[in-house]
Amino acid sequence: MTYEQGNLLIVWHDSNLTGINILDEEHRGIVSIINALHYSLFVRKNDALLHSIVEMIMGYSKIHFETEMELLKDSDYPRRLEHHGLHEQLIAESDRIFQECLHGSGDSNSYLKFLKDWWLVHINREDKAYSGHLLEYFRSGQRVIIKRG
Repeated sequence: MTYEQGNLLIVWHDSNLTGINILDEEHRGIVSIINALHYSLFVRKNDALLHSIVEMIMGYSKIHFETEMELLKDSDYPRRLEHHGLHEQLIAESDRIFQECLHGSGDSNSYLKFLKDWWLVHINREDKAYSGHLLEYFRSGQRVIIKRG
């Protein structure tokens, strides 16, 4: 089997689903971008491309976190602030490790391992912890679409 046929860093499984469609799609998107970074590092693409992919991971993570936090706020999730703190930790730690890689004191494998471990644990433990709360909120009919702006 060649690299292109099977060596993804993260293989998405239905067991990673939270049951919240938009969040599951965003999770799949983040995993896909992390896999693109893994592939690009493996085939030794240029630094500008690698930097762009890392910016995509960080930017898309921030978009995802905003989506998540809006839903948790709307549904009055009791651990919302704690969950937000986890997001802040990811952004700070991810940036720190990536900067170490850029300046030669870190390696790309540790960055990839960090991203893989963080996202899989976050999705399968932290996000699944609120999924029942959100699903109940959606079933309750309390969800109201608010036009902003």
